[in-house]
Amino acid sequence: MSSSFLPTILAYSSFLPSVFVPLTGLVLPAVIFAFLFSYIERDNIA
Repeated sequence: MSSSFLPTILAYSSFLPSVFVPLTGLVLPAVIFAFLFSYIERDNIA
């Protein structure tokens, strides 16, 4: 691996906050809420 690989990754990573903020703020809680809702609404939890 060349030593110029890391600077190119860092140069093109400016879009990552615009991807991870909605992912962790909207998608991840929605998935967790849906799983927990289906879990607590089951007839036999244990």
